[in-house]
Amino acid sequence: MKLLYLLMFFTTISCSTLNSPKLNEPNAREYQVGAYLWFQNSGEYRALCYQAYNFARLRLDRDLEDKHNRKRAVVFDIDETVFDNSFGGAYEIKNNIAWDKNNLAKWIKLKIAEAIPGAKEFIEYAISRQVEVIYISNRLKTDVNDTLDNFKRLGISAKRENLYFLSKDWSKEDRRLEVLKTYDVVMFFGDNLGDFHKNWDSKKSDERRALVDLHRQEFGDKFIILPNPLYGDWESSLQKSNNRLDLLKTAL
Repeated sequence: MKLLYLLMFFTTISCSTLNSPKLNEPNAREYQVGAYLWFQNSGEYRALCYQAYNFARLRLDRDLEDKHNRKRAVVFDIDETVFDNSFGGAYEIKNNIAWDKNNLAKWIKLKIAEAIPGAKEFIEYAISRQVEVIYISNRLKTDVNDTLDNFKRLGISAKRENLYFLSKDWSKEDRRLEVLKTYDVVMFFGDNLGDFHKNWDSKKSDERRALVDLHRQEFGDKFIILPNPLYGDWESSLQKSNNRLDLLKTAL
């Protein structure tokens, strides 16, 4: 069944691009190949994910030792934090197809994303300890039903009322503040620095790195970050250049 859905996705994407010119050769997204290979194939990637969720379990246990009456919660991003969407992106790269938000929408509708290593087990554990699981994502509100179906297929618990999806503001800050009105948030999980605090929104690369240093004590404590070399705000934070090689820092 999964192979059938993948075929449907790839056929839809291919048909939607037949009347559009492909990117100029050579493949303009070839620079992403190494990132996708590492993400999909390396044991190191899986180890980092398990490490993040293992640390999170220890952190949650420590917090639960402090008895209080306010309801606890953990807050998750979804894509590349709980869901692995790399299969759709890899198809686009292999076929020299430019990234397009419409392709992403079609991928979401297939509801066949896999789970990030360690995510399902941690979420189940949090729920077993009566900790509320909240999802703040920049998926669109029209994606809610498909997203819930994908959660269900993976056997991951998700409540409709706990999905805070994109309405007007790409920044997640207002939605975080809304959650904090009701819950004592033990940890935030994400693959992008903007999943943790507004300080990282719309900042340049050097500013983002400096803020990471400033908040270094919170990583592994309040902030649990998952590795994602595929895409993210880090790309748009780079200085503009027609040649990515120009951005590399070298010793000479």
